[in-house]
Amino acid sequence: MIIRLLFSSLITLVLISCQSTDKTEIDLYLEKANTYKAEITRDTWGVPHVYGKTDADAAFGLAYAHAEDDFLNTAENMYLYRAQMGLKEGASGAVQDYLIKVLKIRERIKENYNTEVNEDVKKVIEAYATGINYWMIKNPDNKYNHFFPLTAEDIVAGFSIQNLFFSGVVSSIEKLQREENIKEEYTKLYKNEQFVTGSNVLAVNSNKTSDGSTRIIINSHQPLDGPLAWYEAHIRSDEGWNMMGGLFPGSPFIFVGFNENISWGFTVNKPDLSDSYLLEINPENDDQYMLDGSWKDFDKETIELPIKIFGPIKWTVKEEAKFSVHGPVLEAGGKQYALKFSGMEDIKQVNQWFAMNKSNSLEEWKEAMKMRSIISFNGVYADKEDNIFFLHNSSSPLRMEGIDWSNIVDGTRSDLIWNKYVDFEDIPQITNPSSGWIASTNQDPFKVTAPEDNLKSKSYSPTLGLQTRMTNRAYRSIELFDEYEKVNEEIFDLIKFDNKYSKQSRSYNYISELFEQDFESEDLNEARDIIKNWDLATNLENTSAALGVCVLSNEWISEQGQRIPQEPEISFKECVKELSTTYGKVNPLWAERNFIVRGDKKISVQGGPDVLRAIYGRNDNSGDLSAAGGDGLYIHVSWDKNGVQSSKSIHQYGSATQDSDSKHYSDQMDLYVGEKYKPTFFDQKDLANNTAQSYYVP
Repeated sequence: MIIRLLFSSLITLVLISCQSTDKTEIDLYLEKANTYKAEITRDTWGVPHVYGKTDADAAFGLAYAHAEDDFLNTAENMYLYRAQMGLKEGASGAVQDYLIKVLKIRERIKENYNTEVNEDVKKVIEAYATGINYWMIKNPDNKYNHFFPLTAEDIVAGFSIQNLFFSGVVSSIEKLQREENIKEEYTKLYKNEQFVTGSNVLAVNSNKTSDGSTRIIINSHQPLDGPLAWYEAHIRSDEGWNMMGGLFPGSPFIFVGFNENISWGFTVNKPDLSDSYLLEINPENDDQYMLDGSWKDFDKETIELPIKIFGPIKWTVKEEAKFSVHGPVLEAGGKQYALKFSGMEDIKQVNQWFAMNKSNSLEEWKEAMKMRSIISFNGVYADKEDNIFFLHNSSSPLRMEGIDWSNIVDGTRSDLIWNKYVDFEDIPQITNPSSGWIASTNQDPFKVTAPEDNLKSKSYSPTLGLQTRMTNRAYRSIELFDEYEKVNEEIFDLIKFDNKYSKQSRSYNYISELFEQDFESEDLNEARDIIKNWDLATNLENTSAALGVCVLSNEWISEQGQRIPQEPEISFKECVKELSTTYGKVNPLWAERNFIVRGDKKISVQGGPDVLRAIYGRNDNSGDLSAAGGDGLYIHVSWDKNGVQSSKSIHQYGSATQDSDSKHYSDQMDLYVGEKYKPTFFDQKDLANNTAQSYYVP
């Protein structure tokens, strides 16, 4: 569509001149920055612990500290948040801009920001934006001054676009594109988004621990680089905000982490939150669609899409957008579909994240989750009071029963247009299972603990579209928790770092089809035996993992993309050829095949796709696997039987995301590959004894 418009639309040629920011405007933002005061304390690992008297002070300091370590990804996100990807990437980026603009994300924020964002949240967001602007002023050669000033609306837009990414509408559009053989990509919103592959959160309480403690391991699997990679920070104020954990560039809030009383993590889930309605178009007037037996006019508007040509030259494409009562309309394969998804008009995610950050008990955390603005994710929670809790969080539409909502929906019936969500109490959740453990690994929500404690799927409406997939990580976690009657800290970590495939998994079923095949050459039969005799582990000394992981990866990638994998025999022969070409053999050590790379450091690492020690690699220039996603920042928090807290964490690289000259650019890698942790220094006394640097901003 967009490519076609480049040649068929009326196009305006515009020269962009590079203009310096008005000095008066800079003075204005310096004056605004001086209304805040934050102390940034960097521990011996370079992790920022930010303190402010008010929440806004702390948010200002967090923004400044994060910009010091990773301004690049925050700035790069602005192209997406402002629907200016066309100015960055040309026509392919403009397709993404079209999706953002047709959903009216920025317009909705502009219209509703003052009425729907809570006053205390506004103060935090605006302080955070000021912190970024202050860093930009202090670093005028940052190459992104054309984004100055960042605004609170930019920050809110980021959260709305993240909601879009996890709503399922992306998958719905991809499905339409595949079925209609459409090549244009509306849906590649983030760099390395293909490595948002899953997550693990494990929790145990005194029913399962040998020492009466409560423990949680937060282990979200994100891309290791880019705008969706984890950054670790601690934010604290005199107004009761005291959270440490992981956040993304451009976020004022901790997404996964802990305070002195509670801790939580999230894993991706895939409830059905999105519907595509097939519209019937009036054959005599293509500006009308059928609804309840009569023709109804589309609402229409013109969307402008600036597109980079070269240098400072851009094209501005004008594209007509249509809207039905269902939502925005996209054309695919000569048909017109209206889109509707949960959270489509919601800009209040920021309210919910902040409420979670300020929670100090299970009741308060659940109240925050009842806001329903964060429309998906499994939540796993643990606290000082020995509570563990699982929530298959989903703002699931309240749909008509008896309809197959997994397929394209009839757009001619208004009674199929939903406008409410199911009640919070009617989505799956488990509090303190008698087994004493919960494992969320992107699986069937009815298999997250021991059988006697699991919920029954028949108790929930099929209109929710709850997933039934099981991951290898799910099978392994269930097997391991069943194997150990009680767990201590060491065993809990052993479970987290398990690197094996289960014989119940799809991966094993896929490769096992090869075991009895008789191939045409002795070399292939010898390679078959290597897989057949594999112990299904991905430890460094393993000589079967290279071939086994190569073969099963085709099934895993296909399942992630909701496609049917190719025959195992084809994958097997391709992998034999690849390994033979790269290593001169099909059975190199896993240590010779699987690496994590940072600058000039290249270190062998255990783990693989969809094992609990999750490492998702892609081939580098030498043919080796280089980790691109999976285990990044992970955190182990515990309270002993007396409520005394301890915590430890590790990042795949270090706290200095962009500064390759910093010692913290890769100083955590050795601990990471050794499957060890560093202290968090969350406790103020511990931090005081392990401070490397402390300074105030502004």
